[in-house]
Amino acid sequence: MQWVAEHAQRPLHVSFDPYSGMDSFVLRGKRQGFVHLLLQDIHAQTGLQLVADAATGWDAAYQRFVQGQTDILYGANPTPEREKIMRFTVPALRYPYVVLARKDGVVKTLGDIDGKSIGFIASDFVLQALPQAYPQIRFTPVVLPDQAAALPALLKGQIDVFVTSGGGSEVEYVVAHPELAIVAELRSITSDMTLAVRHAQAPLAEILDRYLQQRAGHIAQLAQQARSQFNRKALQLTPAQLDWLEQSGEVVVGAAEDYLPFDYLSKGQYKGIAGEVLQEIAQTVGMRVRVVSAPFARILEEARAGRVHVVNMAKTDARQTDFFFPHPFSSERDIVIGRRNSPPIPDIYALEGRRVAVIDGFWHDEYLRRNLRQPTIVETADILESLRKVRDGEADYLIENPTVADYYIHGLGYQDLVKRGDTSGDSALYFGVTRQQPALAGILDRVIPMLPYEQIKYRALQSVPVVANENNRRLAWLAGVLSVALVAIVALTAVMARKLTKERLHNQFLREREQLLYTDALTGYFNRNHFNVHCAQWERTMALPAAVVVADLNYLKRANDAHGHAAGDALLRQFAHCMRQQWPGATGYRMGGDEFLLVIEQADATALPAQIESLHARCAAAPLVLENGASVPVSAAIGYALRSDATQPLDHSVALADQQMYLVKTRQKKRSTDT
Repeated sequence: MQWVAEHAQRPLHVSFDPYSGMDSFVLRGKRQGFVHLLLQDIHAQTGLQLVADAATGWDAAYQRFVQGQTDILYGANPTPEREKIMRFTVPALRYPYVVLARKDGVVKTLGDIDGKSIGFIASDFVLQALPQAYPQIRFTPVVLPDQAAALPALLKGQIDVFVTSGGGSEVEYVVAHPELAIVAELRSITSDMTLAVRHAQAPLAEILDRYLQQRAGHIAQLAQQARSQFNRKALQLTPAQLDWLEQSGEVVVGAAEDYLPFDYLSKGQYKGIAGEVLQEIAQTVGMRVRVVSAPFARILEEARAGRVHVVNMAKTDARQTDFFFPHPFSSERDIVIGRRNSPPIPDIYALEGRRVAVIDGFWHDEYLRRNLRQPTIVETADILESLRKVRDGEADYLIENPTVADYYIHGLGYQDLVKRGDTSGDSALYFGVTRQQPALAGILDRVIPMLPYEQIKYRALQSVPVVANENNRRLAWLAGVLSVALVAIVALTAVMARKLTKERLHNQFLREREQLLYTDALTGYFNRNHFNVHCAQWERTMALPAAVVVADLNYLKRANDAHGHAAGDALLRQFAHCMRQQWPGATGYRMGGDEFLLVIEQADATALPAQIESLHARCAAAPLVLENGASVPVSAAIGYALRSDATQPLDHSVALADQQMYLVKTRQKKRSTDT
């Protein structure tokens, strides 16, 4: 610490990018941010006097350091040129770079920036890092002095995209300019928040480096504190909303019992999909969450009395009297569930005269009474009772969110219950906020549209408990009864146990044989055997309109001949992966060789051409790169047809799609010959 003692009386000036999001910003007239919290903690731990140096932009901050006007440069990535004049610490934080584009522009994915003009900030290392990380992308660089110049250039169409460091600033950009969107996050290119010094001050670099390594956990807490404060600014929260966060900041949420996978209480924490969404909101702006769990009807009473602030619920006319409804966090439309042999429900009016199971307090009661002349409602306590009543024939149908239905039906083993129709009402999922909490409702309305819902949903589904299969529970109960009642006849029990074991092994063998018979081991799709065996039955239950897509993979023979069959297999898997990403809910087949067939139930015919173009773009952005460095393009000739009439054979639609595919294939070959 001798160096510190010798320099303790001299302030050390730190230069940094003033447009770096959560690092430094002004909220309610006060300058704050991660840089300032970090410098305060360094002073407390080491005694060094570090002073934040104001600059007009990153290039100005960089030049001030190079010219010796400041002692430390915060936020510089190591490069060979920079390492000649400065020494770097480990990063305090890492911010992935992001790609911003206009929503009405042609750039929708990272692959779309090929051949476009890209805006960069002067002296930003990403100008050199981007071509190294993505050598297949060619672009025209446009160097701009700072973000204040880059954003107007992007909005006016002078550049196609703007690549900049994250750190929260991207949130501020898209909130301030709704016509912009974040089209990609470059996780392989990060802005490393190092503390760089000149080589002559090597002892200072060692002190700072040791501090950063020893205080990593506390630094992460400082970063979260700064991020939530910056988000309040970036989301443009009103003074009333900021006051609520500073004076209260606690949200009381009601978690309904037995509504997995959305609502789930675990060790006092709100879990499940809705729980993860609310926790993400709380972390975004720095709220605290307290949970109250009870049956939904009771939760609703507590909320109307003001003892609960937020409830995961559907929006109805009646509820809007007592609740605000910010943006929905899930836009899934509810579906009608019935037994496999139940008639399909083309619209809600087909439920007239049918017995519909409705959970006490759920919006479906109001929905049915408003749309049907004489609804027959079978009231239940929870989703489990509703499903059992439909399964046992005590009710004909129930209405439920598709994620909830899938979770319980598959978990319980109720394979005789299936989707029989859709609802047309607003069945999105909202956080209803009591009218006594307008500031909280406004905060949720600002944050929810910015959340990566699908990522949150995936994360939440990994943590919710698995519903116990009722068939397995019945077997366990029966085994328990038998073990007590048949103690005296051990021999018979042993015979029965052997029989059950043999039956289980036989069933397992049948399942494995069916898997081998009907699944393409290479891509995971069904094979032609499955299509031939199940096609006729599927025709009768298929949800219409259904799109039939036929694809013929290009370059398979070339890949096999040039690089071996392992490369061809990899090309097939790559194309199948792209199709799954484009149509995750479709039923797919590898019909043989390079031929694929997909059936998309309840398809939107008007959107299908754009979806196929999106698949082409997705494939173009993901070429197969082999171990020897060779690259094989992923592309296919694709045709489609629409099956909207149940009397039309599925094979006929396949033939129409096949014809269109061959026309596309012919045009592709002609273009290849012409060039």
